[in-house]
Amino acid sequence: MSNPSRPGPAPIIEIPSSPGPHPGIVLGAEAYGINPFILGVGRQLVELGYATALPDYYHGNGPNDVEAYEDFTEVMEYMGALDFTCGARDLADAVDALRANPDVDLRRVSVWGYCTGATLAWLAACIRGDLAAAVLFFPSQPVFAEIGPKTPVSPLDLLWQLTCRTLFIYGDSDPVMPPALLEELRRRIETWSLDAEVRIYPGAGHAFSAPAGPLRNEEAYAAAWSDAIDFLNAHA
Repeated sequence: MSNPSRPGPAPIIEIPSSPGPHPGIVLGAEAYGINPFILGVGRQLVELGYATALPDYYHGNGPNDVEAYEDFTEVMEYMGALDFTCGARDLADAVDALRANPDVDLRRVSVWGYCTGATLAWLAACIRGDLAAAVLFFPSQPVFAEIGPKTPVSPLDLLWQLTCRTLFIYGDSDPVMPPALLEELRRRIETWSLDAEVRIYPGAGHAFSAPAGPLRNEEAYAAAWSDAIDFLNAHA
C-alpha cells in the first residue's frame, strides 16, 4: 500500500492540438489516484489550451475502487500509508517531464491539485522555485498528524518557502481547515509577504469537487473552477 522506491512511472501527458508553445499544468489527483474525475479535469484544461501532466504518485499500487465517493474506508487507508516525500517529488519531476515537450512554454508551468493531490502540489511548489503558479483545491493535510520519514514537515510549516503565486481554495465548512487553522494560514501568508490568496466558498465542506456522493457541491465547485481559471489566466 505504501509507495515503492522511486522513480515512478512516467506521467500521462496531453498536449492541445492547437499550435504551441502552451502553458502547462501538472495535476495532483485526489487520494483515489488516477480516476475518471481527474482525467476529466485534464481534458477540460487541454481544451482550454493547457498542456497537462498527470503523475501516478501511487506508482500503480493505489486504491482498488477509484470512485468510492460514498465509502471512504479504503481510500483513507491508502492516504494514511502514502509517502508524501515521494509523492511530492513525483509532481516536481512531472514539471520536468512536461517541460521536455517542445510545445510547452518553459516559463508557464503550474501545479493544480485536489485534496491529497493538492497537498502534494503545495509541497512541490515549495520544492521548486520555478513554477508560474499553484492552484490548490482544499489540501487535505495542511498539518500532518505525525511527523516522520514519510511526512517530515507539515505543509503549513513549509509555507515560507512557497515561491510562486498560489490560490488556496476551501469550503467554509471544511473540517480539514477549521477557522483557527484558516486564520493561521492567512497570518503566515501575511507574515512572509507571500504572493498567495485564500478563497472560501459558502456552504461547501471538504472535497466539494467530488463528482458524486454527499461531498459534492455543484455551485461551489463551479464558482471555484471559474476562479481557478481566472487566476491562471492572470498569473500563469
